[in-house]
Amino acid sequence: MPRLRIVFSLIAGLIATVQAEDLFITVQAGPHDREGTPLVAELPMELQRDDAKGILLIPQDQQGATAVAGQILPGERTRVVWMLERPLASGESRPYRVDLVDKPADQEKNDMHVEETAESISLGSGDRPILRYLKKPTADAARNEPVYTRSGYIHPLLTPSGRSVTGDYPEDHPHQHALFGAWTKTTFEGREINFWDQKSGKARVAHASTSKILSGPVFGQFVVKLVHEDLSDPDSPKPVLDETWVVRAYRTGGNYHLIDIKSSQRCATESPLNIQQYHYGGMAIRGPSNWFDADKKAVPPAGFLTSEGLTRLDGNHSRPHWVAMHGALDGQTAGVAMLSHPGNFRAPQWVRLHPTKPYFVFTPMVEEGFSITPAAPYVSQYRYVVFDGEPDPKLLQRIWTAYATPPEILVEKKKS
Repeated sequence: MPRLRIVFSLIAGLIATVQAEDLFITVQAGPHDREGTPLVAELPMELQRDDAKGILLIPQDQQGATAVAGQILPGERTRVVWMLERPLASGESRPYRVDLVDKPADQEKNDMHVEETAESISLGSGDRPILRYLKKPTADAARNEPVYTRSGYIHPLLTPSGRSVTGDYPEDHPHQHALFGAWTKTTFEGREINFWDQKSGKARVAHASTSKILSGPVFGQFVVKLVHEDLSDPDSPKPVLDETWVVRAYRTGGNYHLIDIKSSQRCATESPLNIQQYHYGGMAIRGPSNWFDADKKAVPPAGFLTSEGLTRLDGNHSRPHWVAMHGALDGQTAGVAMLSHPGNFRAPQWVRLHPTKPYFVFTPMVEEGFSITPAAPYVSQYRYVVFDGEPDPKLLQRIWTAYATPPEILVEKKKS
């Protein structure tokens, strides 16, 4: 293929544009049917842009096809993110022509937006809220013992109809905080520390800072830093882990919300954190109070379903690709599924399904402990599907397949 030159036309007050015919992106479905999945393509370096909007992808497999909005993902590499607009059958491919333009006016009403205040970071789609990340303790904290006060977690997590599938400071377990992460049985510099159960008062996980927020036509994203602290140290508090969350929600079209969370935990000192063998601890989610009955003999109001078809009764400590938790809210069924990335440590990870309470957690140390060291940080990735109605196993499996084995994407320049 001859080497071509990208021609830029600088127009005062507008973003630079490039000849659309020069760049094409082709999505290859591979062995799986594809539908409604996020797509990411790396662009040539000369197309690097600082803004988050203004990219259109024009499908070439259908005459007169409507352009698809793309969004730049900032970072060391220049990448564009968009949503697959129509199903793509296994073995098929779809080429797109790339057009760099000013922000399309008709995309504004669909923007994924992120808003930050002193107390929280909210992420929504149009006028519909999706989630809120808590930088500071909520009013519920004051109604509980001070030892249970926490920040650095997500609550509420909402379905498209606005129902919250998370609960915070539950009466039975006030140390469980909606969508949160914490290790349970650990040692640090010879001291035993439990970050999960705050009752001991020896440890704390808290929000530290906001790195970046990003809104756009395809996704909304924010990056936050958390700190895991040892409160039993004579020089308390002593930082143990510095954690970064990258939280991204995609515009899906309405019948479910799709959120990715990537967590990176690094040692805050030269000392490792030793996580011992235990039956729970890790990235967890606690359901709302409607899904809990204090009577242990009663049938739990919330149900579990795993990718292997297991339930609360037989799924504990299985190793599924995903788990859905669901139950009645305001007279209607709603739920949330958590999908574990196959690249996670010891994947497929074990899962703790509580026998009566509405919570579960992906737990990599069920059979053997491990250590987070200065040379070996702990990185994990999970995708969340928040929905109204009963869980749809076929939908969840399709989403997990796209998450685990995304389509192959080719980027090439062609003559005009």
